[in-house]
Amino acid sequence: MINRIKNILKASNINEYKITETKVNSEELFFIKKNLDMNRSKDVHNFNVIVYKDFEENNEKYKGSSMVSIHPTMSDKEIKKAIEDAAFAANFAKSQYYEIPQKFTKEVEKIKESKFKDKSFSYWMEKLAQKLYEADNKEKGNINSAEFFLEKVYKRVVNSKGLDVNFENYKGNIEFVTNWREEEEIELYKSMDFSDFDEKQIVNSVNEMLFASEQRALAKDMPKSGKHKVIFTGAAVKELLSYYVYQASVEAVYNNMSKAKLDENIQGNDAKGDLLNITLDPTLENSSFSAPFDEDGLPLSKVKIFDKGVLKKYHGDFRNSFYLGVEPTGTIHNFIVDGGSKAYEDMKKEPHIELAEFSDFQIDELTGDFGGEIRLGWYFDGIKTIPITGGSVSGNIKEFHNSMYFSKEIEKDNEFQGPKALEMFDVFIAGK
Repeated sequence: MINRIKNILKASNINEYKITETKVNSEELFFIKKNLDMNRSKDVHNFNVIVYKDFEENNEKYKGSSMVSIHPTMSDKEIKKAIEDAAFAANFAKSQYYEIPQKFTKEVEKIKESKFKDKSFSYWMEKLAQKLYEADNKEKGNINSAEFFLEKVYKRVVNSKGLDVNFENYKGNIEFVTNWREEEEIELYKSMDFSDFDEKQIVNSVNEMLFASEQRALAKDMPKSGKHKVIFTGAAVKELLSYYVYQASVEAVYNNMSKAKLDENIQGNDAKGDLLNITLDPTLENSSFSAPFDEDGLPLSKVKIFDKGVLKKYHGDFRNSFYLGVEPTGTIHNFIVDGGSKAYEDMKKEPHIELAEFSDFQIDELTGDFGGEIRLGWYFDGIKTIPITGGSVSGNIKEFHNSMYFSKEIEKDNEFQGPKALEMFDVFIAGK
């Protein structure tokens, strides 16, 4: 099929292009409590073709591009029509000129082979369900519903510059809802992504969510509004630290959405807390984002972007790297943040509020503003700890990052590996 498309591109006088072939084999299971409600499988095979058109206006070079989806069932005539329509549309998608990647000779880093490759999806789906419900053994709490997704993804990238690469990876996802019954019934939602079978990860996730559900059912209202020492745990830690990954990207720098400068400390030269050490790793184990190549077919390697707070290297896709005139790293989604100087338990010795679950927690990658509505946390007044709920937290990470601390303990969450807890001081919480 690739050769068919290439021949049609040649016949249509299209000299620059990229073809991405994707095959996805997947299986899905849906449970209500412990009973299987539905299962289904899918096989999807398609091709995305991007055609490029170079032209000049007022002595300035530009590149236009347009993408079209090609299906294996299409005739040559249908493919030719779709490609020529895309070539015409490319004339009206004017962008600053850039090049596309050429064939490379660089040695490629290998991704650890997934256990999912060894046996059938049916076998693994049964094992995933078995491990999830293994921890569903509490008197007042249970898994209300669960959905399981497992995919094998084959991808091949071919372009007109001689580049031709392919790879295969696995993407797993489990979504489940836990209930807990006290005076009222509480529900909490969890989504976990992975690329390999890790039974401890699954069992621990269920135990953590059942415990969180119990604590949420027992939770009291937030204390009065004001500024507090806050310890973030859970998904909020990944969200907050992703701000720095984006700020170091060629896309953000080129589009003036980042002021981060090479060889400067993003936390300030007078930082009193823990300094950031961030590495991008395309081979991170058990991440559904691990891959030897990116969407452009560029080979990926581990790269350290922050060293003790100092930005050492911009990272990102080929096009924006070309614009900035820097060596492209390719698009790497996995990031590792080193642990800090404080033990998690030591962080909790002073009065604080620990925040673990939110209805929605986000950080603005441009401004650094963060916030979220609190579903579960714990308030320690120096003597006793009580679970709390309600209210919200807000702030701007740039106001705290010269005095924030990371836990020594490390946790893993799909594409993120980093500190279990992040400590900030004088964070505003809207409570009673």
